[in-house]
Amino acid sequence: MYNYRSASNKMAGEDNYDKSELAPPPRKPKFTGPFWIVHWYLEWALPGLGMFSEAYIVFSAGQIKVFQQTMWPTCYLSPYADCDSEYILHLANYIQICGIIAGMLFWGVLLADYTGRKWGSRFVAAIMLSGVILLVFTGWATWAYGHFIYFMTAQTWYGFGVGGEYPMASSSAAERSATTPELRHLGLSKSSWSSLIRNCLAVMYGFGAFAALVMVWYRFTYLEESKMFVEEKGIQAFLETSSTRVTGMKKHVRSFIFYFWRQFVASGAWVANDFAFYGNKLQQNVFLNVLFPGSTPYKQQQWNVLNSFIALTGYYAAAALCDKPWYGRVRCQWIGFLAMFVFYIIIYAQWNNMAIPANPAKGIVGSPVAGAKAIQALYYLSSFFNQFGPNATAWLVAGEIFPTEVRASYHGLAAAMGKVGAIIASLWISYVSDTRKVFLISAIWVIGGAVVTFIWLPDTTGLDLEEYDRMQRCLLEGRFQDYHGEAINPRHLSLWEIYVQGWHKNYNPELDREQFEAEINQFALTNKEGTEQMKRMSLVTPDIAQIVDKASHMNA
Repeated sequence: MYNYRSASNKMAGEDNYDKSELAPPPRKPKFTGPFWIVHWYLEWALPGLGMFSEAYIVFSAGQIKVFQQTMWPTCYLSPYADCDSEYILHLANYIQICGIIAGMLFWGVLLADYTGRKWGSRFVAAIMLSGVILLVFTGWATWAYGHFIYFMTAQTWYGFGVGGEYPMASSSAAERSATTPELRHLGLSKSSWSSLIRNCLAVMYGFGAFAALVMVWYRFTYLEESKMFVEEKGIQAFLETSSTRVTGMKKHVRSFIFYFWRQFVASGAWVANDFAFYGNKLQQNVFLNVLFPGSTPYKQQQWNVLNSFIALTGYYAAAALCDKPWYGRVRCQWIGFLAMFVFYIIIYAQWNNMAIPANPAKGIVGSPVAGAKAIQALYYLSSFFNQFGPNATAWLVAGEIFPTEVRASYHGLAAAMGKVGAIIASLWISYVSDTRKVFLISAIWVIGGAVVTFIWLPDTTGLDLEEYDRMQRCLLEGRFQDYHGEAINPRHLSLWEIYVQGWHKNYNPELDREQFEAEINQFALTNKEGTEQMKRMSLVTPDIAQIVDKASHMNA
């Protein structure tokens, strides 16, 4: 076996490589031909159907309240004759989130890194499809309380599948991007009204069911296992014979302790974002009533659509810039948090000048028109920067800052903590009678998210995720100090990892190149998975490529 310690004692300048020699060979583009853009679109759009279905169904719950209030007024309108008011006002807001958290913990923390991405994705897709099929028939409930129980059950079951989709989709996306760099940035008389409402509910959820059906068909027909996951499993199996490598529960304990601060920032930032995000959503109707008092639900829906469109532009802006070296994930996230803090604080401070509706009967003049327009602009800007920031990056970075063998587990834990933030927002804000204070509370949470991000979040922009797997192998063999690769390059570390933990002190590109050649000699020539992984990495220079190609033929 290669002697890493003797290599570490060599003078750093003993072997000199110029930049042209160290530069990796150009990658062969995956998307070519006259229909390359269609191929590129389908490559990320079809795997992304799960998150599309999740967003469509989860957020449609707020849109159908007007239908429920019309169809079952004794349950959804005061005095709530047929239903418990506490259930309607509070339980309905977070029971689905509880199902999502359960799914994140069950599929993410317990199963995803064992079942693999393919079968895990298939299982959660089937659960989501069965859940949305249940929702299609909610309009045919024969009595109000029965509808409420049925609806909550269907929402919770669907949420359980959604919870599994988060770690599965994020881990798969991160690993697909590692093997396909072009995908990196991606990640109304009573009877007639009753009949129409039933049909509206069926059509609304039926569209979601169709998307879920396409997702299930794709995953059971075409979805392949993540190459990166298969490769790392093969490498792990090959290295299990090492006498110094920890396995079993010791492996998980060592990994969790080592990555604790990364888990802390992934979870903490997600909690802060979901508190602000769900708090924003819960206040949307209140906000619209302030701006447009007495307006019809249809009129309010128009402004809701505009808010959603502005938020969507923020998401695409994040996709366009998060891979740019001069902007990246970390800057995108903390700037988004900081912008939201500024907008929320301005709304809180200037509430009396912007959000007081006129009431001549009580002698209340109300805020000027300019103030109402200002709060509208600030609110929409907060939605934009929420998407052009933490709501896009929190999901992305939680799937990138950990090695392959624990990626889905740690992502599932971070996502579950984020939904805890949503429950906190739902419970806390429901008991705050002063809408103005909601913006102050949200501002405090998002500035906390900005601080946590700035100090503890490492930047994976431009980093080969395989480097984390190399670092993890050294960690589990008890020789983390012998890893000298790009994963501990200061530009890919957090401030905490640099100034407190000092990971960057072992960074040495030339020594790492030598160790990379040693790893090829150690196991790539006899291990197909290791060979395939190494062929993709930036360290593969022309001379190393000859060795790797030789290994490919030997392992064919």
